[in-house]
Amino acid sequence: MFKLPNGIPNDRTSAQDWADYAEYHAILHGSVNLFTLTKPSRIVSDEDDVMGVDDDSDRYLQKIDEISSEIFYRIQVGENLYPFQLEDNDYNLRYIAKSEYSVVVYPYLLLATRANMSKDRIKENIDGSLLFEHLCSMVVKNYFGDRAEVDILGTSKKNSKSFREKLRVIARLLGEGGEIHERRGHKPQDDNVDVIVWKGFKDKQPSKMIAFGRCKTGTSWSDRLSELNTDAFCKTWFTSQPVLTPIRMFFTAQYFPREIFHVRAYEAGLVFDRFRILDYLPEEIDQDIIIKMATWTDAIRGYYKN
Repeated sequence: MFKLPNGIPNDRTSAQDWADYAEYHAILHGSVNLFTLTKPSRIVSDEDDVMGVDDDSDRYLQKIDEISSEIFYRIQVGENLYPFQLEDNDYNLRYIAKSEYSVVVYPYLLLATRANMSKDRIKENIDGSLLFEHLCSMVVKNYFGDRAEVDILGTSKKNSKSFREKLRVIARLLGEGGEIHERRGHKPQDDNVDVIVWKGFKDKQPSKMIAFGRCKTGTSWSDRLSELNTDAFCKTWFTSQPVLTPIRMFFTAQYFPREIFHVRAYEAGLVFDRFRILDYLPEEIDQDIIIKMATWTDAIRGYYKN
């Protein structure tokens, strides 16, 4: 998988990765031609040389058609939150504002996927990974619907409370879990839980829907899908177990690979990838979050251009 600023896909790179690459260049330049974008990056193997130029050209054209098909799929599922359109027989990708949020949220998710989120995630004093947790909390609250409540457990949350202090507060809000075990020999940051959402009743009794979520930016997450074990988390930290074991959720700024969606989803639980996040993006988003997403995205883009 390619990473910014210098990563370049090749002819064996997936159409999904190529689509991200095309989107990035369309954002930089306003539009990009798929033929022009892909040709310099082709790698011709010895086998291709033996098979001949015609065969190599066919593979090249097939790859471009795959990229175009992937982008067309994104246009369908992203609707007015996907800020691109295909032109010139579907071989030219144009960056265009389809809605106010389209040119803020989608570019943020794209760069939160392709940037180096280990060393470059903090720009203009904004942590891009923390921002993703806040975005996910808004999306999952919208998904669970009316009267759903959500909180962020991750230690990147802007306050001075420790993991145990924050979990203790959340347990009280949940009305389940009892007290919190100290587990003094254990020093977690978030114990693989970033976001907690629940939906209770007016009677304030236990027995409610609860979900724990893991949030991942970048592209290095496929081997971490099964890290979150909600049953083990509850038994480790809660003195009284919730009536219903919390369901697992996994949030990623990247797309979830469609060809193996079932396989990965069995590991991850309830999946919120880039396009599912768009699907349940609230109609109204806190302007502070919008400003931070736009500022961080512009800073990353400028940093990589320089």
